[in-house]
Amino acid sequence: MDLRSVVSKLDIVDVISSYIDLKRVGSNYAGRCPFHPDDTPSLYVSPSKGIWKCFGCGVGGDAVKFVALYEGVSYTEALMELARKYKIPLKLPSQRHDDALLEALRQASQFYHERLKENQQALEYLYGRGLSGRSIQRFELGYSPTSHQLCQFLKEAGLLEVYERSGNILRLADGSCRDMFAGRLIIPIRDHRGNVVAFGGRTLTDEKPKYLNSPEKEHFQKRNILFGFYEGKEFIKERRRVILVEGYFDVISMHQAGFKETVAPLGTSLTSQQAHLIASYADEVILIFDGDSAGRQAVRRAVPHLLSENLSVKVLYLPEGEDPDTYVKKTDLHRELESLPDILEDLLSKAKNDRNSLETLLYLSGFVRDPVKRGEILLTLAKLTGMPVSLLSEKVPRVRGEREEEEKKLTFHEKILLTGILRYNFTNVPLEELNLSPYAAQILEAIQKEDLHLVPAEIRRGRISDERVFWDAVKALSIKKEDLEEETPKDLSQLRKRPATRLRKRRL
Repeated sequence: MDLRSVVSKLDIVDVISSYIDLKRVGSNYAGRCPFHPDDTPSLYVSPSKGIWKCFGCGVGGDAVKFVALYEGVSYTEALMELARKYKIPLKLPSQRHDDALLEALRQASQFYHERLKENQQALEYLYGRGLSGRSIQRFELGYSPTSHQLCQFLKEAGLLEVYERSGNILRLADGSCRDMFAGRLIIPIRDHRGNVVAFGGRTLTDEKPKYLNSPEKEHFQKRNILFGFYEGKEFIKERRRVILVEGYFDVISMHQAGFKETVAPLGTSLTSQQAHLIASYADEVILIFDGDSAGRQAVRRAVPHLLSENLSVKVLYLPEGEDPDTYVKKTDLHRELESLPDILEDLLSKAKNDRNSLETLLYLSGFVRDPVKRGEILLTLAKLTGMPVSLLSEKVPRVRGEREEEEKKLTFHEKILLTGILRYNFTNVPLEELNLSPYAAQILEAIQKEDLHLVPAEIRRGRISDERVFWDAVKALSIKKEDLEEETPKDLSQLRKRPATRLRKRRL
C-alpha cells in the first residue's frame, strides 16, 4: 500500500485525540495546539477532509504530519509508526533493506519467547525475581536454547543470511552458525518506535559475563536507545515524567509496580542523545541510583545532560544493598518520589554548610541553559555564603555546550527564513546562494530530509505574522524572491494536497 492510501485509511480524529483532547465543534473538532502556548483551542480538525490546522501558529497538515511534529520524528517515521499501530500494510522501497533485518529480529524475538515456555529453569528464575506472567509477556522475555535451533528456525524462514547482519550469530568454518546468546535468558531491546533492534542476554549459570548485549550496528546504537522507553511511552507522555534506573530488571519491576515511565540506559552512562529523547516527551526526570560513591558519580555524569535539555531533575539515593528491583517491593515509593526536591534546590539548601554541595551546585550550574535561572542561583548563593557573585561566577565551569552556544544561534532573518520554508512549503531553493550560518544550513538540511526532530522548537513552533516579513528576511540574506517558487496554502483544504515539506532533495 502506498503513502496516499495509508493516509486515507487513518481516522485523523482518532489519531490526534490520542495526543490531545478534542471537542466537537459543528462538523469539525477543536483542541489546544501543542506546538505553541495555547490558552484557547485554536487547532481545528476536519474529519471529512482529513486535515488539521492551528489558526494560532499556522501549522497544519494531515494526521501523519501531526504525529511527526508531536513525536519529533520524520514524516516517514511517523507514517511507519501509524501503519504499525493501526495494522495497515505499508511498503516503502527505500526501507526494504532495513525492514528485512528488523523482521528477522522480530521473528527471532518471538522464537526466543516461545522457547521460554519450554524451559523450566528460566521460568523459575523469572518467577523467583517476582515477575508476573503479564510482565514476561509485555517485555516478550525469552530463552535461547541451542544455536542449532535458532539457526534452523531462521533458515526455514529464509532469514538466516539477513539475521547475520545483526551480529548476533557467527558463521563457523564448517558452515554452521553459533548464537551468541545460547543458554541465556533473552531480553529484547526495542527502539522508541517499537522495533526489536537488539537483545540483552543474562546467564542462568556462573558463566561470565553475567549480561551480554548485541554488538552495535547501524540499526542499533546504544547511545540512542533507552530500555523500557517504548513500553512506557504513553505513560511518559501522560505523566510528563521519566524515572531513570540502571538495569533491565529494575525497569521491568518498576513497570510491574505501576511506575511505567521507568527507563534505563543499556549498561552505559546516560548520553546526550538519550537526554534529548527524554526531553521530547517529558519535563521531569527522577534518578534512582545507589547511594554509594559509584552511584553518586553516575548521577554527576547524567545530570548535566538532563539540565542541558531544560529538564527538572530529582534524585533518590537508595540505601546500601538495595536496587529499584528490591526497593519498590518493600516501600511506599509513590510517597517517597512525590516528596523529592529538585536537585538544584536541594543543593542550594545545603550549600551554606556543606562545601561538597556548594562545589557540586556550581558545577551543575554551568549546564543550566537559562542565564536568568543561573543568575538567580548565584545571587542566592552569594547571600547564603557571603561570597561575591563575581567570585562564584568564576567557579562555574564554562562547559563545551556553552562555548558552542554562539555557533548555535540563529539570526533573526535566519529564523524567519527557516520558519517560512517549513510553514509555507517553498520549493526549488537555490542552496548555493543562501548566505546562512553552518547551524542554519544544518537545520535547512534537516527540513529537506523531513528530520523534524532535528529542527529546533523555535522553528517548528514559529509563526510569521505577515508574508512580507519572510521576503524581508529573504532580501536580508541576499536571496532573490524569484529564486523561490511560492506555494503558500490559501486555505485549509489545500493542506491535504501535498506532503508537509516539499523542498527539493539535494545536499548542502
